[in-house]
Amino acid sequence: MNVRTRAARAAFTTSAVAAAAMLFSTQAAVAATNDSFTVGTTGGGCGVVNFVDYGEGWPGGGNNDDYLSIYDSCGDKKGVRADAWLNGVYYGSKSNTGGLTGDPVLWDPFGDVWAGDAIGIKVCLVDGNGALSKCNETTRWSVDG
Repeated sequence: MNVRTRAARAAFTTSAVAAAAMLFSTQAAVAATNDSFTVGTTGGGCGVVNFVDYGEGWPGGGNNDDYLSIYDSCGDKKGVRADAWLNGVYYGSKSNTGGLTGDPVLWDPFGDVWAGDAIGIKVCLVDGNGALSKCNETTRWSVDG
């Protein structure tokens, strides 16, 4: 094999490797999974908690994801309480008592969530005495963090 043939093969191989790297990086970005999900209270869904995995983050919070937004969508004189777990570890609770006209309460109990993490959310209505009702809960596993 002469020098010209070797140079041509080396150029072709280098181009093929560069093209494969570009294709892989493009596919990796497209393959990102939005692990967001919603949990609502039973019997009418007055309380809703959204786990937000993907996006620009909450207003004024910067480029943040992996947070909870707690909504109270009924004028029933009850608030909404969210409890959160990550991989079985309890991270506490936060309530929205703003009622039908209030803004959602934004809460970031976890920091970053990683691939394979188990995100547990429980949502309940809560009255002025702290009594919980119409509770619902779920656990989801993050695909890509």
